[in-house]
Amino acid sequence: MNKPLYQLVMLDLQTKIREQFESNAKLPSERTLMDQYEVSRNTIRLALDDLEQRGLIYRLHGKGTFVSPRLVNQTDLGSMYSFTQEMRDAGRNPITFNLALELIRPEQPVREQLNLTDGAEAYCLTRLRMADNEPLIFEETYLPIEHFPDLTMQMISGTPLYVVMKESFHETVVMAFEDIEAGAVTTREAQALEIAEHDPCLTIYRRSINDHNVPIEFTKSVARGDHFVYRTKQSNRRVLTGENK
Repeated sequence: MNKPLYQLVMLDLQTKIREQFESNAKLPSERTLMDQYEVSRNTIRLALDDLEQRGLIYRLHGKGTFVSPRLVNQTDLGSMYSFTQEMRDAGRNPITFNLALELIRPEQPVREQLNLTDGAEAYCLTRLRMADNEPLIFEETYLPIEHFPDLTMQMISGTPLYVVMKESFHETVVMAFEDIEAGAVTTREAQALEIAEHDPCLTIYRRSINDHNVPIEFTKSVARGDHFVYRTKQSNRRVLTGENK
């Protein structure tokens, strides 16, 4: 079955938005698009309406139509989040920079998350997550030395952390608990993320558990507020299961 003309226009614009336009870039005018696609104004407006409903564009009265910021959409909060996979699924090129690996004595809030005693040591791994050369997430990960002795920067260079955990230390993350808060970036976080101090952010605290029900990782991730959205999906189970009949 042939697609309606406006859908063909919408799909072509969608590809161009993802591959050619930067966030907040202005799209050509309706008249320009009409000439480009050789279609009516109504067809262009239907295509733009569809793109707007998909969250790919936004309109400003009297100014035009613009490309929406690329948001990382985590829809399934019950699944194990993978930055690299999310970026690849979105058609972006992810890269992680390991900035520092230090052996420290964590402060009390971190010790409580990892069930560590006073004076216990842990590695603090600082990372910057980027996509298409744009910094998106600043992370601090704490790893107890008793579970990851002799961890080195070389081990985690070019290899996913969870792979290193499993292959080098026989530690497997089977469950994680996350708390998500809205906040503002600190001076250090702003410098790393190349945004202004006190800009909005999402802060995700992640506590990971191994197969012996022991916490082995605690991560604080600071994500740029202009690029991330956590969205949940809800349904009326009574309707879906026919309980209302």
